[in-house]
This record gives sequence, C-alpha cells and structure tokens, in this order.
Amino acid sequence: MDITKYKNKNLICLKTGAKAKIINYFDDQNSSFVKVNINVKFNDTTLQVLKTIELEELRKQFKFV
Repeated sequence: MDITKYKNKNLICLKTGAKAKIINYFDDQNSSFVKVNINVKFNDTTLQVLKTIELEELRKQFKFV
C-alpha cells in the first residue's frame, strides 16, 4: 500500500463512525505502522485521540473516504 497518497486523507472509523486522518507512517523491519489522529464527539465535547496501529489493522478498523 502506498501510504504517501493517503497521508492527510479522511478516514472513518468502522466501529464508532469517528472522523480520522493518517498523520505519520513508520516502516519497521517486520511490519509497518501508521499514526492516526481520531476526532471523537461526545454530546458537546470533542476529543482528539492519537493511535498508532499496524498498517494491516488500519484496513480492518478504518475506511477511506
């Protein structure tokens, strides 16, 4: 997966429907990781969550918009 064309693109979390963006990409010897910025809304409050996950998990947990 060419992550450079997806960096800063909008994502949607499949579990919560929260909006997210890929903000960074890390390549290790055995696996690749992405850092995702997730904006979660609860009533009148918006929380920002930074999550680092493996690239394979990104495909399972998020959808590109």
